[in-house]
Amino acid sequence: MHSSILALFLAVASCVSAQAGCDPVASAIPDCGVPCIEDAAAGFGCTGSDYACRCDNSAAIENAALGCVLGECGLGTALEVRASASAVCDCVATAVPAA
Repeated sequence: MHSSILALFLAVASCVSAQAGCDPVASAIPDCGVPCIEDAAAGFGCTGSDYACRCDNSAAIENAALGCVLGECGLGTALEVRASASAVCDCVATAVPAA
C-alpha cells in the first residue's frame, strides 16, 4: 500500500515538475490578460500554475475570459493573449516529466 502511495506521489511530483518547465512560456502571456485567465480558470477548479487543468478546460476558460480579455487588453493584444495561452498548452502537451 505504501509503495502505491509513494508511486502516486512521485507521478504527481514529476507532472508538476514538467509543468514548471512551462513557466517561462506562461510568463509571455500579456499582463493585461493574466487576471482574466486566472479568474476564468478558477471557475473550473484550476488553481495557481496548474497548466494541465487550464489546458484540459481551455475552450471553456477561453470563452469565460473572452469579454474580460477584450476589455482589458483590446483586440490586438487579446489575440496575443490567445496565442500565448495556446503556446502554454503546447508546452504542457510536450513536457517530459522529470525522472
